[in-house]
Amino acid sequence: MEPSELLAKARARAANPSDPLETLAAASLLSQELSRDADALLDLAVHDARAAGTSWTAIGDRLGVSKQAARKRFAKPFTHPFATRRTRREAACSFCRKPPGPRLHMVHGEAGRICADCVALAGEIVADLKAKSRNDQRH
Repeated sequence: MEPSELLAKARARAANPSDPLETLAAASLLSQELSRDADALLDLAVHDARAAGTSWTAIGDRLGVSKQAARKRFAKPFTHPFATRRTRREAACSFCRKPPGPRLHMVHGEAGRICADCVALAGEIVADLKAKSRNDQRH
């Protein structure tokens, strides 16, 4: 929509279209509405792009921001619509109790689940134990 069309729309909404301050007030409200609509449109477009498998890097490039900025603005935290405290606790990492989310991936097993952070920590612990075992065998 052209700026002149937007100004005409603001004047049409103004209580007294001949009063520039009334037009300004109406224009301010109209710009807030347009901003909300534009944000909602952008949210939907990013959601569709992610559903189609588009990376955060590609989305950030297209929007002219970093992938981190795009992800921070548009990624929604994991919340199941019927989640209760118990179901959220049951979905959390069995070791550190962090809840799953877009930035925290889980490996699910029969009796529990473990987050990527705990997997990395477990790997370090096993490597340290293995190194210690080798040192003990040498002495």
